[in-house]
Amino acid sequence: MLLSARQSTSIGRRPRVRRQMHATRTVLRLGVLVALTVTAMPAQADSPFEGRYQGRGEGLLNLLVFELGDGSGTHFVVAEMAIPNECTGELRGLAKSGSAGVLVLSRKGSDSEEICTLTLRFGSDRKRVRMEEQGCGDFHGTSCAFAGALTRR
Repeated sequence: MLLSARQSTSIGRRPRVRRQMHATRTVLRLGVLVALTVTAMPAQADSPFEGRYQGRGEGLLNLLVFELGDGSGTHFVVAEMAIPNECTGELRGLAKSGSAGVLVLSRKGSDSEEICTLTLRFGSDRKRVRMEEQGCGDFHGTSCAFAGALTRR
């Protein structure tokens, strides 16, 4: 039996269209499996404190709060403040939960023995936060303070 060149090359091989359909089906099956796995996993609650906040005190205030996700309730906090043409300040570090709705960040200045304490008091709706400081002069200018009311953005 004589076969044409075209017929002899396709013997023992799957046609190209069939291979593409098989690959598409495999990808779709994997996508469905991933979707089922993700929806079946228990949902982890987002931190009620996590977010970006902005507001005013003596100047403009910015606050970023990130949960570490290790179950300890510890958050990484970045507090910034600025009074245009006067002073700026930044304080960052790990804040621990105080009482309900409160995060407390304590840092020691590099040139001082004074301990800076930043207290964040979150409202019950967790959309508002009051920022208060004690002994944080090493982290901002003399006419600035990490104090005021902020709202989640």
